[in-house]
Amino acid sequence: MVSRGRTQRGRERSARGLMDVPTSPPLIRTVDHGPSVRVEASHIGASGDRWLEPFIEANRQHLKRLAVETQIETKGGLALRLTPGPRIGAVPLLSPSNRRVVAGLLVAPRFRWSALGAVLGSIGFATEPSLGGTPLVPGSAREVPSWLLAAPVVRRLEALLRHRKRGFSERCEVRQSPRGRVDWTRWATEFVPSGKWTNMPCHFPDPDDDPELMAAVRWTLSRLDDDLAPHHETAAARAIRARIADLQVHVGPGAMRRPGQEVRASSAWVTEAAQAMGWVAEQRGLGGDRVLDGMSWDLAIDEVWESWVDAFIAELAPRCGFTAVARGSTTRQLHWSTSVGSMRSLRPDSGMKGSGHLVWVDAKYKAHLQLLAKSGWSGLDQGVRDAHRADLHQALAYAALDEVERVDSLLVYPDLSAPDAADPRTRPAIATLAAGRRRVRLVLVGLPFGFRSPTHREATLSQWRELFAA
Repeated sequence: MVSRGRTQRGRERSARGLMDVPTSPPLIRTVDHGPSVRVEASHIGASGDRWLEPFIEANRQHLKRLAVETQIETKGGLALRLTPGPRIGAVPLLSPSNRRVVAGLLVAPRFRWSALGAVLGSIGFATEPSLGGTPLVPGSAREVPSWLLAAPVVRRLEALLRHRKRGFSERCEVRQSPRGRVDWTRWATEFVPSGKWTNMPCHFPDPDDDPELMAAVRWTLSRLDDDLAPHHETAAARAIRARIADLQVHVGPGAMRRPGQEVRASSAWVTEAAQAMGWVAEQRGLGGDRVLDGMSWDLAIDEVWESWVDAFIAELAPRCGFTAVARGSTTRQLHWSTSVGSMRSLRPDSGMKGSGHLVWVDAKYKAHLQLLAKSGWSGLDQGVRDAHRADLHQALAYAALDEVERVDSLLVYPDLSAPDAADPRTRPAIATLAAGRRRVRLVLVGLPFGFRSPTHREATLSQWRELFAA
């Protein structure tokens, strides 16, 4: 018997089936302060030329969250340009017609995830991302390292354990002396016949943690530790795992259960911790390879840079014979004698203070130093020149805050050079100003965004010591 071949109708049905296979929404990728990306109607399943304004309106809050600027473009067809700014993170993009998720936007750090991990690990996650608040972001879970999103979860659990309030639970225990209510019937029928007159079954209230809550905390900590174990070579993952280990000791051994509805929200601390544990239980981008879609989040990368510079200055100061001046500890009021005024005070980021020598530090997460080295002042765009001029005036204003013989006012930029580059143009740029008997130096200097090794750290510290020894 000869089998019949596939009919024309069957072949058409198969072809239609292949064409109807749903495709996952696209993830649009860029980096902070990077070039703009072009979004066309086909990327979000739209058509025609009337989708732009409804799309911008539907995603206004999401784009604002990442400080992304929009610009309509007509060259090569109608499209929208998204220009990233000083925030990294991931947000969903909604359809202009039905407000459903049709794509995702990921703004990654320009210095690679490993460099960001080294910095966050060194500063102890002094700055961490904010999570949630929107639907999941398509395709972002495998792009974002799990240690970044685990930090806010661990912080919420730490806050819960610091503020936990113990309640009372009923305990049943056989004791040698009575406590609470004694079950005399059980004592007479079970212990007296066997001669155990002093064994008394007691029921009494005892202060204890909510057992369901603590079981959920243990499960969450264990799950996070398992997820971070493959990334232990990363400084950030090691820092988070150390905090997890401390929490596990604090919670102690006991039952572990996946978080669920049984966790009662008895306080704001419990409510936030329960939400964070739910993120882990639902695998919302905190489980690495387990899921594709991840949580929305955002992080101000310029604030990370400022914390990193502060930590470096605090380590450098004693090596130079200085005392570190913490961020925000120095404020000089501006007293306006007129009804019209502007800024009320000057407040440097951080600094160092020594005998007759004062150093003010202002961290700037900009590429100005490299742009100057490459193109010179005359080769900069007018917008960059205006921004840099404002930074210089700010640094010079700090130099007048105290009356000392030597003042150095630093603008510290990220070092964008290749790791092994020895380009002399990336060396500090120094200008000297005459201010009576005072010696004022204006210094533009680069600092690596994270250190590759202890040797790299020591070499950088030595270079900066030479800067202040001159």
